[in-house]
Amino acid sequence: MALPTQCNLCFETAENQHVLTPHVYGDVDKNHAFFKCAVCDAIYLYPQLNAEQEYKFYAKEFENFMGNRAGEKAGWNIPEKHIQANEQQFQRRWLYLKNHIPTSGKILEMGCSSGFMLFPLREKGYHCSGIEPSGYFSEYLKSQDIPLFENIESVNETYDIVMHFFVLEHVRDPLNFIKTNLKLLKPNGKLIIEIPNAADPLYTIYNISEFEKFYWSIAHHWYFTEKSISYLLKEVPNISYRILRDQRYDLSNHMIWARDGKPGGMGRFSDKLGENFNEAYKKTLIDSGYCDTLVLILENGN
Repeated sequence: MALPTQCNLCFETAENQHVLTPHVYGDVDKNHAFFKCAVCDAIYLYPQLNAEQEYKFYAKEFENFMGNRAGEKAGWNIPEKHIQANEQQFQRRWLYLKNHIPTSGKILEMGCSSGFMLFPLREKGYHCSGIEPSGYFSEYLKSQDIPLFENIESVNETYDIVMHFFVLEHVRDPLNFIKTNLKLLKPNGKLIIEIPNAADPLYTIYNISEFEKFYWSIAHHWYFTEKSISYLLKEVPNISYRILRDQRYDLSNHMIWARDGKPGGMGRFSDKLGENFNEAYKKTLIDSGYCDTLVLILENGN
């Protein structure tokens, strides 16, 4: 196994880096691992995929990779099905988005996949654009009249909101990526980011071995905790930021992982447990910090 000489985030030396897990989902060659820095708490893939490997993966393999990982119901090979499968994700995100976006304006989503976030926002009156590296999804978005940019370098407008969900962990250089995002904001605009929280209870509390083998993905350069994402954001000059906690997956999902060792349990027992019980469970995880999602709200300083 190759060993890092320093942390990819804070550049602390090798003695402060240790293997968190050798299990990397999708690592065909079995030559990668996730390491954790004892100083900044960053969790990072080593060795990283090179630029050529990344391009091939996202342009030609990503949908099949995600389809195999998430299952047929997730719709990664059928845009309309993907939109339908993610209706609840839009509703969950709208609960906090509505508190941070203006009543009208321009929104850019990076990594917008099938556009399941953009279509309902367009229906609410927002002017929505996207960036999507997947050739499969991008053709669909163009057919639905969503203005699309090939990459961040080709964006030539500014926006009231720039947002991305579960994208930052895929980015090789998250610090410069965030700085570039902020340049696309209008005055008083906001950058909204959602990332997985490495304190996910299936890993940290329940310690389900099958989940560990599933969770750490070859598609990710990074996994962040509240400590490590705070370290990163403090390196971004002239911003103010907030870190919110959220919980995507419900008690049914966790029960299926514990019982069967696999995903696919979302909502399975909701009719028996009741929504109040499920929401109380999510709130407990959020309050404790052992939740599966972090939301970052960034604004340029004055």
